[in-house]
Amino acid sequence: MAESESRKAKSEPGERVTRLLAVVDSDSSHLHYTSMLLQRLEYNIHTTKTAEDALELVDVARPALVLTEINLSGMSGLELLKKIKRNPVNFSIPVFILTASKDPAMKEDCLREGCNEYLQKPVDPDVLYSAIQKATESFPRKFIRLNTCLNVIVGGDKNSNTVIGDYVSALSENGIYISTSKPKPVGIEIPITIFLEDVKIQVEGMVLYSFERGKGPLKTPGMGMKFVRIKPEDQQLIKIFIRREITKGLTLAQIGGTVL
Repeated sequence: MAESESRKAKSEPGERVTRLLAVVDSDSSHLHYTSMLLQRLEYNIHTTKTAEDALELVDVARPALVLTEINLSGMSGLELLKKIKRNPVNFSIPVFILTASKDPAMKEDCLREGCNEYLQKPVDPDVLYSAIQKATESFPRKFIRLNTCLNVIVGGDKNSNTVIGDYVSALSENGIYISTSKPKPVGIEIPITIFLEDVKIQVEGMVLYSFERGKGPLKTPGMGMKFVRIKPEDQQLIKIFIRREITKGLTLAQIGGTVL
């Protein structure tokens, strides 16, 4: 197995293993924005404003991934990338460049030195999440998974199938996790009604994994489901809701009317 593959964390369906990411940026506004966004995406974050401090962290804590700006105080992000990738112990750690630089030659230099992703500020949260998942997980998620608490009806008959206390505890564009005292068997397809604020969304879902009380990563009963039938407009509503919740209250400094 390649070293880069062996560093990818192994996890079972339904597990919530939190990865440590290092974020390096000398701009306080961008450092705060990126770190808060990643925390909401369920990552542990260590922030630093210098490449020198980042190198110390890499040696001590071995983060799952390093995300760095090019333009830093002192050593540059490119030099940080070189030192990580040329170190026989740390070379397998994925390094992402997240930069305001628009220099195509710099992008070529970073890619040549082994950066795993070269992203432009401001980065789309979906793009960033998908890239991190691919770089750090053996079974990467394609869509952002939002921890939430939404009312839900499992089954088609509201009167006979509603279980008091059922709720959606995690939501993505292609599936949900329902906390319920009566989880359904794996493989079964059932209608679901999700109450997304003032909108009622009706989908068909298939159970991918199911946990009785005392089982699973949270030791509480529930079931993870993927959507097998959902209207495109309803999927778009879910995407908009997740994006709004993930970025709520997060802003970047504005210069000359332009968000940086």
